[in-house]
Amino acid sequence: MNSLYHIRSLVQRKFSASTNTVINADGREGFSILNDHFSNLCTIHQQQQQIETSLQILNQNENSFSHSPIIDPIQNDIETLSKNSKRTLRTIPGVFCPIALSMLAISIFMRIGFVLAHAGVLQTLLQLSLCFVILFCTLLSICSLSTNGAIESGGVYHMISRALGPEFGGAIGVLFFSAQVIGNGQSVAALVEALVGSFGPGSRTKIFCDTRWWRFLYGTLINCLSLLTCLFGSSLVSMAAFSIFILVSFVYLMIIISFFIRGPHSVLIPKVNIYAYQNQEHIYNNTDYLYGHYTSFNSSTWKENLYTNYTIDYTTGDTTNFVSVFGVLFSSIIGLLAGANRVEWGGLNNPNRSIPTGSISAILYVFIIYIIETLFIAATTDRYTLLNNYLFLQEINIWQPFVIIGIIFAVFSACLSGLIGASRILQALSIDEIFGLLLRWIKKGTTRHGNPVAAVFCTFILVELTLLIGSLNKIARIVTIFYLLAYLAVNLSCLALGLASTPNFRPTFRYFSWHTALIGAIGSIIMCFIVSTTFASVAIGILTGLIAILHLRDFPQASWGSISQALIFHQVRKYLLLLDPRKEHVKFWRPQILLLVSNPRSSINLIDFVNDMKKGGLFILGHVKKSAIEDEINDLCSREYPHWITLINQMKFKAFVDMTSAINIRDGVIHLMRLSGLGGLRPNTIILGFYDETTPEDKLHSRSVAKRRWAKSNLSLLQRQLSSTSNNSNESEATNTPDIYSMLHFSKLRQENEEKQLDVYSYVQIIKDALHLNKSVCLARNFVHLQKDNIDSNQAKVFIDIWPVNFIFPETSTQFDTTCLYMFQLATILSMVKPWKKHAILRVFLCIDAINENALRAHYYLDELLKQLRINAQTRMISWENITSLLHNSTSNIDDGAATISTEQQSTTIAAASNSFVDVNDDYIRGINELIRQQCDNTSCLYLYLPRPPRDKLLSQRYVHILDMLSKNLPPTMFVHGVSSVTCTRL
Repeated sequence: MNSLYHIRSLVQRKFSASTNTVINADGREGFSILNDHFSNLCTIHQQQQQIETSLQILNQNENSFSHSPIIDPIQNDIETLSKNSKRTLRTIPGVFCPIALSMLAISIFMRIGFVLAHAGVLQTLLQLSLCFVILFCTLLSICSLSTNGAIESGGVYHMISRALGPEFGGAIGVLFFSAQVIGNGQSVAALVEALVGSFGPGSRTKIFCDTRWWRFLYGTLINCLSLLTCLFGSSLVSMAAFSIFILVSFVYLMIIISFFIRGPHSVLIPKVNIYAYQNQEHIYNNTDYLYGHYTSFNSSTWKENLYTNYTIDYTTGDTTNFVSVFGVLFSSIIGLLAGANRVEWGGLNNPNRSIPTGSISAILYVFIIYIIETLFIAATTDRYTLLNNYLFLQEINIWQPFVIIGIIFAVFSACLSGLIGASRILQALSIDEIFGLLLRWIKKGTTRHGNPVAAVFCTFILVELTLLIGSLNKIARIVTIFYLLAYLAVNLSCLALGLASTPNFRPTFRYFSWHTALIGAIGSIIMCFIVSTTFASVAIGILTGLIAILHLRDFPQASWGSISQALIFHQVRKYLLLLDPRKEHVKFWRPQILLLVSNPRSSINLIDFVNDMKKGGLFILGHVKKSAIEDEINDLCSREYPHWITLINQMKFKAFVDMTSAINIRDGVIHLMRLSGLGGLRPNTIILGFYDETTPEDKLHSRSVAKRRWAKSNLSLLQRQLSSTSNNSNESEATNTPDIYSMLHFSKLRQENEEKQLDVYSYVQIIKDALHLNKSVCLARNFVHLQKDNIDSNQAKVFIDIWPVNFIFPETSTQFDTTCLYMFQLATILSMVKPWKKHAILRVFLCIDAINENALRAHYYLDELLKQLRINAQTRMISWENITSLLHNSTSNIDDGAATISTEQQSTTIAAASNSFVDVNDDYIRGINELIRQQCDNTSCLYLYLPRPPRDKLLSQRYVHILDMLSKNLPPTMFVHGVSSVTCTRL
């Protein structure tokens, strides 16, 4: 009835349902609570479908201009309500009992005597303290994760994967699954050992045989019984947990009472302990038995059991030590995750409350039980008995069958819990599609109770393989390693969330701190390597390899985020605050580039080129949308931004994207130049495309994609998609397409005779604005012809040419200013990256009037300068006397409508040359162009000096015309104008 009240209140809160009394059709007033409950539930499904449909439509619309859906229908309260309506278990039966049973099943009846016999009382208490410190710190982390959001199928795996992301979550999910499988195998081996020890050779009944393969057969039968129970009666497991716990508690109570009631007597040593019987010379035949002694409470017995006595473990034949005993003890109390794993299949009503309360209560209860039993056993049972009969509690109990009954029920319950928990983790991995096709078949087919058939069978087979390892104590060390690593993962996830300081990490569990997570993580990893350095190293290596492999693939279904992004943000913000632009030094200069792109379709070659030229510096792709902002309902930049991000990700460009919208292009570019970047990371170089009348070509369409990882399997389909979208007039509209095609949805290119969005005056003004903001400027032309792929494939040497001369002022040809040094630096950076590093040769051209002493002196100075700058380049002297003679003797006229500067004004100093523009005649510029083209033998790209734009607006068109003639029909050309020093010859 309480659950009906709870559901009714939830429905009222979510849907504002009416609270009026319901009258039946026959006029009688029925049970109002039940009527409200059932009437609301009848409408919930319809309202849920309507809301989910609306949300899906909304998300499809929002996906076109946002990075993630505003509302996730998978995580809304409607689905949570429908799931909670099937959950009825509360804290004690759903969490407390499963954890207590899993932690008590093996150790309390079968292994506490083994630990005490070898380690003694003092070291047993020490080992218990170590175990419970690690477990308690891990428990606090689990409680914080479980109270930070809704938990779904997969239990702890769901917590970790949603906290750390798909890469870490997938690898750790495999770790959790492996730990559950091996732990389940240990439980089966423990039950076999108990049955053989109680009913095998040397016992009074002698029902079971005791050989390796007989034990494997018994384990297989138990495993098959667990399999059938999971497939056809799993609902009984959670319901029976409380009853089994009561039974086990009663058996434990009988043991405690027996310590006070039973007097001193002999304890039979089982014949399965072949080492004890082989070492007794007075045993002459197999009918004779050995006996230990139960002394009741005795001070001599207490003193005998106080200190260590490591000797042979009769179940394995190995000599024990602190590490092996700790491994057995820790592996016997690994049930800490049992409560969290029962969230879905166990039917917890309120996991956010039940898991913290039940888990903490269970671990404190188990710790007290262990301490009491350890002290009582140490004071009543002699060491010989403890060393040679691990099931001695049967012999000292009031009624011996009590103990074996408790063992059977407790351990079999642990077997069922482990099999179901492992299969649910495997199913969750399959549903999340972490491993793609490898596990996709797992989620096909479920039982009436929701158990995944394929996952259960797969887990069953792996448990069978675990049984081949051997006895319980042999499996124990492997179990300990895996669970310690699992606890390490839990603590690291909480530690990462705590250190990342994400606002949405606010668990309702108040007793968590990153300090406890750190203690738990350190304790787990230290004990992991203490138990077995080899196993720990192998397990961590496999885990790291899985993380690396998963990092290389995409996760279309995994939309829950990654903790790595939060940690990166935290660290980037911290170091950005430390990056002081006032402490910049020329020795550590890097190009921080803002590349202004009109349309990636025609600029993809240039983007790729600049990506090579950035040398680990900042690279921003800037784009301006021309629009009246107040008239736009939806922001155009937000709608197109995801396509830009997809482009740089798929093309492997290490770049950021910055977009803005403005009434005109110039205003938008000024916004980008002023505001792009953050803190000390701001652009110092602005790169623009060239302003000419050439019709843009769709290089994204024609670009070779065969080498791209994401397109190898879909090359023909992608090319067809490219062909169909290149002529689409509505490509600026965002569509809900996969990432492989998202980069195709950019606006169409400007057609021939179509008006440009930017006029020549605004273009030149943008250059002047950049220089005014103390930004170096580069103009890129003809990069549509760049054949970068051929550089690597042809294996032939290509040249990167540098012409460090301001052709507007030819008298400065032998003197190198800031712009010349800037050209050297950019070209050198380009030659330091692949494929240029292997196939490109730098060439610097020195223009001279004639070969004389002054020319040789200039050539020597250039070589020395390059040597001091550590630039490996060839230098060539080019005579251009016949070209410079055209400067003042040309018969062609300069544009009559353009403003001109007198010949007297053109006689300027070097300083004036870098701060002014002088108009020159067309013949001279054509001569320069012809001279450069004659030297472009196998030139891949070249750098030319960019003169400052004219102050007079009327000269803007003439300025662009000169640059157009200068670079016409040349290889890919980069005009450069530098404003600051970028090279240094000192240490």
